[in-house]
Amino acid sequence: MGMAWLALVDRVPGPKHFVRRSAYVQSVFVLPPERSLGIGTRLMRFVLDHARGLGLDYVAVHPSERSFSLYRRVGFTDTDRLLELRP
Repeated sequence: MGMAWLALVDRVPGPKHFVRRSAYVQSVFVLPPERSLGIGTRLMRFVLDHARGLGLDYVAVHPSERSFSLYRRVGFTDTDRLLELRP
């Protein structure tokens, strides 16, 4: 069917919050014959419910062109807060 991975990241403590954690959604995949049946959306809702329960600062994803619509559908939005360098 499919799978989704939530990679937890411990972050450097800050002056206001000693414990800081975030996460990255990785490896969300649904087998081709099972696509367009809502499985990806259900997987993401499960992962995001778990992330909310952990009290994370944020959850990020680096989507493929094909997966942008899935992530936007479950609540992800574009942001100008990320810079990236690919060495």
